[in-house]
Amino acid sequence: MNAARIGVLVLAIIAAGLAAFLARGLVSAGKEEAVAEKVVEEPTTEVLVAVSNLQLGQRLTSGDLRWQRWPEASMNAAYITRAAKPTAIEEYTDSVARMSVLSGEPVTAEKLVNLSNAGFMSALIEPGMRAIAVEITPQTSAGGFILPNDRVDIVDVNKGQTVLRNVRVLAIDQRFNEEGDQVAVGRTATLELTPAQVELISVAETESRLALSLRSMGEQDLAGTELDTPDRNGGSVVKIVRYGVAQSVRVK
Repeated sequence: MNAARIGVLVLAIIAAGLAAFLARGLVSAGKEEAVAEKVVEEPTTEVLVAVSNLQLGQRLTSGDLRWQRWPEASMNAAYITRAAKPTAIEEYTDSVARMSVLSGEPVTAEKLVNLSNAGFMSALIEPGMRAIAVEITPQTSAGGFILPNDRVDIVDVNKGQTVLRNVRVLAIDQRFNEEGDQVAVGRTATLELTPAQVELISVAETESRLALSLRSMGEQDLAGTELDTPDRNGGSVVKIVRYGVAQSVRVK
């Protein structure tokens, strides 16, 4: 076999290999395109979310809110959508956060309040509730570690008895949020109570010395639990006020 024929054979082998390589690439690309064609995008809609963490009592600017696409399968009826309220960012500018909102969390109308319709403190109080201030010292407020939006038990120091449980703290002095230092030493604590509980605490404060006991974040299920006097069978009768409904329960 002469050199010319060998050269032609080598070129033929190289050409065949190159053709096979190109054919494999085309087949792979075709498979990838077929797989890509099967991917279906989930329907989304634009909802109003917080740009950064919003603190209780924080006044909002236009830069605190933005529109973000949200899966329709995860939508909640309370979410504010661009389709339903396209001017929501402008409408909620200068409003105040009634509760903490995390960055990227959808904002609802219940979490914001327009101060043009109500005073600042009255805007933070839940419907049916009242605000009352009690005197505190570092000794009666967990050393100053009680912050706004914490939950506390109210203790009658003279009697050594818990008067109310799981009470929401609205403010320490004129401080409405927990930003900054991790302590808040003040002279008054503003609490959120039912009208009946306000009467109870008003009388107790004139007759005794009250202390606030800080509750764990994991023990905030029962709002406004009122502890009555012991019953004849031993233990105590606890009146649980939940969602505006009172229920008496005997505790051994």
